[in-house]
Amino acid sequence: MKMKNNENIIEESAVSPVIATILMVAITVVLAGVLYVWANNLASEGTDTSMNTLNTYTVEDAADEASVGTDDTLVRMQMTGKDELAWSFVQITISIGDNVYTCSVLAGDDCEITQAAGDNDNSWEPGEYLFLKEGTEDICDGNICPIGISITNGGRSVGGSPLILVDATTGSSPSSSGGSSSDGDTVTTESCSDVFAVIESQDDVSSYSHCTDLDALYLHQTSGVSSVSLPHLEKVHRYVYFHQNDDVKSVSLPNLEEVGEYVYFHQNADLESVDLSSLQDADDYVYFSGNDALQSVDLSNLEHVVGYLYLDSNDALSTLDLTSSLTAVDDYVYIYNHPDLCVPSLNWDDISDSVSIANNQDC
Repeated sequence: MKMKNNENIIEESAVSPVIATILMVAITVVLAGVLYVWANNLASEGTDTSMNTLNTYTVEDAADEASVGTDDTLVRMQMTGKDELAWSFVQITISIGDNVYTCSVLAGDDCEITQAAGDNDNSWEPGEYLFLKEGTEDICDGNICPIGISITNGGRSVGGSPLILVDATTGSSPSSSGGSSSDGDTVTTESCSDVFAVIESQDDVSSYSHCTDLDALYLHQTSGVSSVSLPHLEKVHRYVYFHQNDDVKSVSLPNLEEVGEYVYFHQNADLESVDLSSLQDADDYVYFSGNDALQSVDLSNLEHVVGYLYLDSNDALSTLDLTSSLTAVDDYVYIYNHPDLCVPSLNWDDISDSVSIANNQDC
């Protein structure tokens, strides 16, 4: 009996180390898995370049007048929003016509970025001002320069003002006087394909009323222009740009079928209606944001947007004419913050791979 007890003791002593070893191996495997997942997530957070931001930016002509030669300060920009955008993920490019220039916080690039009123030199902070200055290239060489601006964060576009006219020491406005030939109610139409139409008064609108096409249509911070009606306009080779105009109430471009780049309406305080009822193609994006009085937008024949379709915080918007003719938005659809708007019931998932629609009327 005593010998049997000793055998049990020997068996128990032999089994215990085996169990302990198995438990230690299991714990080690579990810990290794946890550490792997943690390290993988940490690495992903540090290298993610697909992030998006709801930040926006504003831009205006810098006080410096552009001249022949380099070193001219071109524009001043400010960021609004809540995200800090790290320079390692931000890319700013500017363009004049077909010429594209890369801007950098480091000296020696086409165009140089300088920061003001910020605390972190490694990022662009909300509220911080930037200045874009000529670096190695003479970007604006003494003429009025329409400068296009593109900003991406991790490869995703940042919303804001994509165009500004930069004043120069010489030269004149890029708008062409145009002129219409009329006899009574008869208007002789003609192509104005080389005309960069800058509208600063109601008379300027009349001077382009005969045009079947324009290089660009530009209204920026005007007052006294109440309506823009161009009934014969069929094509704009570059962009339609309405930004921070005080008195414009209606825009009627009923026969405009194609825009070579983008359609942009931002912070036009009194704007109530936009008629783009014949527009079929926009080769960049369609953007309506911060137009507080805007009630209706007619895009009833829109078929294809190469970039994105973006409507945000047009507080009075109640009518958005989009029909089943819209078949593709290549980048993304974003329709947010319209308390009176019933968003058209389209097959949005078939139209775009990325669709964000929220905070509109619950219809």
